[in-house]
Amino acid sequence: MKKPEDFKKVAVIGGGLIGYSWGIVFARNGISVCIYNRKSKTFDTIKDRMKEGLEFLRDEGMIEARVVQESLDRIVVTDDLEEAVKDADYVQECLWEDLGLKQDMFVKLTNMLPADVAIGSSCSGLRITDIAANVKMYPERCIVNHPTNPPHLIPFMEISGDNASEEIKDEVFNFMESIGQKPIKCKEVYGYVLNRIQLSLIQESLFLVKEGICSVEAVERALTDGLGLRWAFTGPFGVEELNSSSLGEGLSKYKDYMIEFFTKQQQKVYDYDEEFIKEAVAEFQPIMKGKTHDEYLKWRNQMVIRTRILKEKDQ
Repeated sequence: MKKPEDFKKVAVIGGGLIGYSWGIVFARNGISVCIYNRKSKTFDTIKDRMKEGLEFLRDEGMIEARVVQESLDRIVVTDDLEEAVKDADYVQECLWEDLGLKQDMFVKLTNMLPADVAIGSSCSGLRITDIAANVKMYPERCIVNHPTNPPHLIPFMEISGDNASEEIKDEVFNFMESIGQKPIKCKEVYGYVLNRIQLSLIQESLFLVKEGICSVEAVERALTDGLGLRWAFTGPFGVEELNSSSLGEGLSKYKDYMIEFFTKQQQKVYDYDEEFIKEAVAEFQPIMKGKTHDEYLKWRNQMVIRTRILKEKDQ
């Protein structure tokens, strides 16, 4: 099994929103990165976007100034797949969430690479069992390595693959931990862990607004000024630990209350129309306080990285 220090070169397949961000994660941690993308506008802007991302980390105090250029010097961009994966110790696939596209790419990659090179997909909903269904060359090294967007700012990620070898999953887990990511392992399930939790929250948020129980602003405030402040430090089990004298007492004490909600009170949104979308968008505009989409994104990223720095100081 490879050790974290054995990962000298990583190939990133696809230089879009996830791919360029993964490239930053690897390059700023001293790893050579080769990003493959077909010739396109995306291809032409990969290094510029990576430079901008690295400069953002520098400006927010996450990395030293010298790391920007050192990282950029480790990055090669190519439209030649064989060049990208040559001598790679790990491959991170970041193509569109299209099953056929990913299936074709995994067949190509597994035919090109030695048997001990793990290939991780950034997919968020597809199962790696389906993606690797046509792979003949050592399919057990094919895994899901799903990041939180964007991975160079948010370190949480999920490693999965019911048919993948435990050795490969452990190998990638240890590697990702060594470069500052926060991996978990889970079984294959639609949406994996983070998206299932997120979608459950969105479902309830849509219901509350659609049924006129509260406004879009109220839902946002409940999260940003309420749950989100503690969830950045303690998850739902941690919340129950601190809501009572212990987690065990909390789960016992609130069991009837929670089961009542889950089985009788909770309702679902099965559909919503264009009118609801327009109303939600209109209600959300004041929350952005005059910021454009890109300005709002930059502000969000600043808040995320500052919280991450605060958390890491206390670890």
